[in-house]
Amino acid sequence: MTYCIGIKTQDGIVIASDSRTNAGLDNVNIYSKMFTHDVGDRTIIVVTSGNLGTSQAVFKSLEKDLNDSSGKKNLNTCEDFDQVASYVGKLNIKHSAPKGINTDTVLLGSTFIVGGQIKGKPMELFLVYPQGNYIRPADSKPYLVIGEVKYGKPILDRVITPTVSIGDASRCALISMDSTLKSDLTVGPPIDFVVYKKDEFKITSQKCLNLSDEEFSKVSKEWSEGILKVFNSFPRFDWEKSQ
Repeated sequence: MTYCIGIKTQDGIVIASDSRTNAGLDNVNIYSKMFTHDVGDRTIIVVTSGNLGTSQAVFKSLEKDLNDSSGKKNLNTCEDFDQVASYVGKLNIKHSAPKGINTDTVLLGSTFIVGGQIKGKPMELFLVYPQGNYIRPADSKPYLVIGEVKYGKPILDRVITPTVSIGDASRCALISMDSTLKSDLTVGPPIDFVVYKKDEFKITSQKCLNLSDEEFSKVSKEWSEGILKVFNSFPRFDWEKSQ
């Protein structure tokens, strides 16, 4: 499994994904689940959860189509992010149904978060389903999560609002990822972490973070210590005082 986060703020977009794949207790591997295209008038970031073979095939097709000079549809020919999401969705359907596989009984689909900006267009964030259709996040909760979402979502629900700063969104994404890493063994480091600032048309920061990296470990340590401090500050129950 995996865990991926996409957050859209007024100032920019934050996207993070883990790198663990698991085919059993004795077969744990590391693969990047992030694809970035940062050229000219556009910055496009894609992360994925689901069938690894499908995800890798989609990423390979994205790269192959960009290098195709025949005029084939690619990320550079998409005029807006609706077209980008639709294009990724079509590739997802194509690679989810390889010849010889009965897709009525075998699920080979993947889910994608696609975010970024094309010059002259607003920043966008989409979730692309295995069926090829896609949605934007709610205005009141401008984030998307895929994969093992149950452990990292509570902090996002508390912190991520339409007015959250890109810095706070970045810290919240790391805390959300840290919470998931601590509770779910199918999600693991390193963490691919990208920040894009509005109207820059280039990735502001792109890092591959391990647990020992200062940027990640400091946030994780202070969050854990802060939780314990608040927890220990709670008033005692009446029945405790008599003990």
